[in-house]
Amino acid sequence: MGRLILLLCLCSASVFGQKIYLPYEVEKGAEPMGGPVHLSQFIASNVQVPFLSGVKGVTGRVYVKGIVEPNGSMSQLEISKGLDSLTNKEAIRIMSLYKAWKPATVDGEKVRQSMIYPIAFKTPPNPNFDSTRFALVNYFDGRYRISKEPKKYEYRSIMPVNEQGYINNDVIYEQLKGSKWKEVARVPFKKKEIWYHTDLLERGVDSVKAYQVIARDDNEASHSSEATFQMNGKLLAYTEYGPGNKASLIKKYDLSGLVRDITVVSDSASLQLSWYDNGQIRTVTEIPAMKVNEYRERMFFNAWNRDGTQIVKDGDGYWKSVTKISASKLLTEEGPVTKGRKSGKWYGKWADSTLHYEEIYDDKGKLEQGIAYENGEKRTYDNAIVQPQFKGGLNKMYRFLGENIRYPTDASQKGVTGRVYLSFVVCEDGSMCDYKVESGVGFGLDDEALRVVKKMSGMWEPGMMRGKVVRVRYNLPINFQID
Repeated sequence: MGRLILLLCLCSASVFGQKIYLPYEVEKGAEPMGGPVHLSQFIASNVQVPFLSGVKGVTGRVYVKGIVEPNGSMSQLEISKGLDSLTNKEAIRIMSLYKAWKPATVDGEKVRQSMIYPIAFKTPPNPNFDSTRFALVNYFDGRYRISKEPKKYEYRSIMPVNEQGYINNDVIYEQLKGSKWKEVARVPFKKKEIWYHTDLLERGVDSVKAYQVIARDDNEASHSSEATFQMNGKLLAYTEYGPGNKASLIKKYDLSGLVRDITVVSDSASLQLSWYDNGQIRTVTEIPAMKVNEYRERMFFNAWNRDGTQIVKDGDGYWKSVTKISASKLLTEEGPVTKGRKSGKWYGKWADSTLHYEEIYDDKGKLEQGIAYENGEKRTYDNAIVQPQFKGGLNKMYRFLGENIRYPTDASQKGVTGRVYLSFVVCEDGSMCDYKVESGVGFGLDDEALRVVKKMSGMWEPGMMRGKVVRVRYNLPINFQID
């Protein structure tokens, strides 16, 4: 045992005893595998501006000094020039996560090279932060629209936060009555322990113990940004909500705290980016916005190998991805893409090389033929995914909603209008379950939308995946408008 420890110590000493070169002493300097743009994107996606620095506004750079090692990581990280203790610590954290360097070379050999790299921090002061309450306060007019004009203030929300900027108590809604604010509603804060599902390929388990901080009402509509943490405090997931309480930014992290997936949602499309565990960007794809009862194929824009080699450029190339279905089940999907769409022959295979499906697409990305293999049988299909449909079609569904919805009295009297976004699961038999208000309006509109939608159970044709009937989560917007 003593000899083994001595051997390990000698090996370690030989690595760290190697010469450290300055940038001008090497033939080829250390650089990011995918180029400087990829590293800039990595930093922008991973930086967590410290809340106490950000609320005051921060603009500047933190210069991190370290050694780029032959294995692509950085060691001996320290601050060369900083801003404050919080941003300095964050800059060190970010650079410790990035392990996608092409090391410097001398005489064709990989060597250690010193480097100083700047991390930019830029954020304006947050006018919604009330330091006396240690809370984020938003003001609204009589129709519950965000307002910055004090003369129009009628409602306000108060969201207490901790020193990291995450919610830590009930969200309170108040109404201005005369010269005083009176509480009219309260959304309970919850910090609950959960088992968080992870689909990271390098882990052999499906879930890790975690805790979640949220504030949701009785309809499961969220009233704050939501975050999930490992028990050690590192982020696992983070969701921001934009206008109409719709999720606008979704981030997922691995156990080291590195961002692995980002989804940016807009009215026209959802942009998705993913990274390898060394910090090299993996894919950039887009899903155009969907209308009710519509499925749109993903657009394949750019993809890279782990070493930074680009395999799909501007929508053209050969795509290959691995999806973790369960702890022991991996699905590899691959095929050519042209102008961002699938083309030619695509395959889906399990980890043991068993064929799961094969599909043939035309040059416009339309599926011509698909065959799925399962339990010794095969199914043919001409649509990979078929969304659930209300029996009788969209017109009949909207007629059903129109005939059953009753405008809440309080909302009608106050002139409240808006769109409630619901989701639910359509089961294999056409029944419905797992209802959720994804984006609410309040004033009784959310409850009314949910009440009517629940009456639609059993009125659906189920969805299908590669010729097989499956459970599908369905999103449905319901518009409330006063004529």
